Amino acid sequence: MDPKKKEPKVVLEGINRQFEEKNTLKEAEGKGLSYVNIGKTPINPDYLKLVSLEDSKEGEIISFFKVGDKLRVAVLNQDNPKTVQILEALKKEGYKLNVNLASKSGINEVLAKYENAQIYKEKQIVEKVEEGSIQAYEKEIAELKQLESKIPEITAEEAINLINIGAMKTKASDVHYEPEDKDVQIRMRIDGVLHQVFKIRKKEYKHILNQVKYQAKMKINVSDVPQDGRYDFNYNERMVDVRVSVIPTEDSESVVCRFLDSGKKFSSFEDLGFEGEYLEKMKELQKLSHGMILVTGPTGSGKTTTLYSLLQGFNTPEKKIITLENPIEYHIDGIIQSQINEKGDYNFAKGLKAILRQDPDIVMIGEIRDLETAETAAQAALTGHVLLATLHTNSSVESIPRLMNMGLEPFVTAPSLDTLIAQRLARKVCDKCGKKRPITEQEKKEFEDTFEELKKHSPNKVPATPTEVAEAVGCDACSQTGYLGRTVIAEIVTIDDEMKELILQKSSVSKILETARKKGMLLMKEDGLIKVAKGHTTMQEIQRVINVSTD
Repeated sequence: MDPKKKEPKVVLEGINRQFEEKNTLKEAEGKGLSYVNIGKTPINPDYLKLVSLEDSKEGEIISFFKVGDKLRVAVLNQDNPKTVQILEALKKEGYKLNVNLASKSGINEVLAKYENAQIYKEKQIVEKVEEGSIQAYEKEIAELKQLESKIPEITAEEAINLINIGAMKTKASDVHYEPEDKDVQIRMRIDGVLHQVFKIRKKEYKHILNQVKYQAKMKINVSDVPQDGRYDFNYNERMVDVRVSVIPTEDSESVVCRFLDSGKKFSSFEDLGFEGEYLEKMKELQKLSHGMILVTGPTGSGKTTTLYSLLQGFNTPEKKIITLENPIEYHIDGIIQSQINEKGDYNFAKGLKAILRQDPDIVMIGEIRDLETAETAAQAALTGHVLLATLHTNSSVESIPRLMNMGLEPFVTAPSLDTLIAQRLARKVCDKCGKKRPITEQEKKEFEDTFEELKKHSPNKVPATPTEVAEAVGCDACSQTGYLGRTVIAEIVTIDDEMKELILQKSSVSKILETARKKGMLLMKEDGLIKVAKGHTTMQEIQRVINVSTD
């Protein structure tokens, strides 16, 4: 057969399509509308995504061209209620619309391409960065400030790729998109501290915002209510999960993207920053057969990382470990991980009860926040399980009144508790650029007063007052911050028989703390200053994460 000769069926389909387009043109003229052969119109993906795939399919509408605030859309029927709703939403976003009539075949053709592109990205893991482009991108963002000049020259999709790689390169945990009067500020949280990276114009941000919402499977045309979503991308042969939160602002939307690296290796207790007696206590905890271990501290203090490191030590073929998390931050082989769903009525309390029917040895729950969860957790600890959980309190011993204020009785609290860990994270001085400076008189007094108090309880733990302390400088290795990595600042209380008796007697926090101090407990302030004396971090960092006066 002559390859140039078309099959009769193909020829017939072509003729039918021509008739359909002519009829659509005639219909458009009759209604006083413009006409577009949308199937043959090149479309920038950024424009297509101004209307979500779901809405495009339901409203049979295609957003296909944009200049400034002028937007051209193709519709099958401008009187379709869903189409009307979408058009009104676009107007509210500030677009001046040019509505064009298009054929059903043309719209379906574009929708198929739209859907196939989305399915492909989901299959390849959304926003998979091409391996060959990673090194090129990394060279371009050797200094993050260079991103500012790149953004106007590239598509929104490429911009997100660059920002993703910038976050990974700097080990940022979060990227913040913050609309201001004229511009949008991009900041990254690196080692727990936000750093301004660059600013972009609002007209460029609109495309980036829509791209983020598209990837996170949010409703692009909804801008007046908060939305949550997620997307993944591949970086250096490992998966990175990005949790996205969007909230409306006065005239735009604020976005925060949290990066969860599935390839993250959980650090040893030494690498986390536990030292001396505290290091030995952490190692001993992994031999525990039953009891509750609580890790306390504010958001961002590293509680989850400490729990995961503890779980790694428990993780042997002889043990069954189940976690209940919201969300699951990191995946660990050999452990059953369950994610709560508040909308589906699967909360911590109900989830914990269900987990205990799964015959676990070790259970980890993301947070104890109510009496029902606290009672179930305590019961688990009393019936042969090791129960690990987090609690929001400022210090270790404050966990005890926190549980009792929830309604947990002392006779349940006392026997169930085994260990209380409170912690903060302080940034470590970059070993490439950090330098020493003489301590001030105020700093010298702070060291002497703190170490003098420590001598009363733990004379063997007191280092000499330093004459010099570390100072942050800044170099390429630490992205000019002066810090690289973080170290834990901790206090650990073991609930032995004497401590259990104090809990049963409903003793005050000060009495419990005094007893713990006599047993050698280090306060976080003391642990922090010891790390400053050793050159691990700076006085400014300890002042930032713990109330230490150095002025």
